[in-house]
Amino acid sequence: MIDYRGMHALLERAVRAPFAAVARRVRSGRGSSEPAHIRAHLRWAIRNVSFTVAQGEVLGIVGQNGAGKSVLLKILSRITRPTEGRARLRGSVSTLLEAGTGFHPELTGRENIRLSGAILGMSKQQIEHRMEEIIAFAEIDEFLDTPIKHYSSGMVLRLGFSVSAHLEADIMLIDEVLTVGDENFQRRCIDKMRSVVGSGRTVLFVSHDLDAVKLICHRAILIRNGGIELDGPPDQVVAAHLGGGR
Repeated sequence: MIDYRGMHALLERAVRAPFAAVARRVRSGRGSSEPAHIRAHLRWAIRNVSFTVAQGEVLGIVGQNGAGKSVLLKILSRITRPTEGRARLRGSVSTLLEAGTGFHPELTGRENIRLSGAILGMSKQQIEHRMEEIIAFAEIDEFLDTPIKHYSSGMVLRLGFSVSAHLEADIMLIDEVLTVGDENFQRRCIDKMRSVVGSGRTVLFVSHDLDAVKLICHRAILIRNGGIELDGPPDQVVAAHLGGGR
């Protein structure tokens, strides 16, 4: 019997502990260990970013590579702590940022599904009720009882999206999931996201697939040089993004 919630708490402490003291020094402006010539070239990944998202809204986030989109989602998912400011989320959060995020590599696909559900506060019965849907959508049934360290990155991301979409989180944070899989899987992802929104859940969706942003999202923001350049209807934001170069 695996104590998934206890395992999650141990993993979280192990990941955060080495960085806690450094984060406190950075926030206070003291104790930076970088030489002066390195500090002179440091820049903010994102700064002065402020926005709200309503329940049931799908917010698209677009911008060039390195603009700060993924950093923003990592802050919202509490993987990265902000140097200053704060992020407030009301409700449970399911995150799909990159291959393996939130999964334990030594656990099987089935065990990671159960771990993800436990982290979201779901009961064993609720998780098992969703299990077959998750497996079928991810198309990994032959490898379900194999540790995910043996999965390809595409398999991990397919499982990650399926877990995020089918478990009962109030908020989904998704980064570039549509780069994974064939055209059929990408189309099923879009259809599933639209059904998720219909159930009243909130989605923040980072993507370079601008057609998908226009199709799925109610609203979009353009991130440029670490700040929000435009917040508005997806068509307008995508046009501004293309006008400024990808």
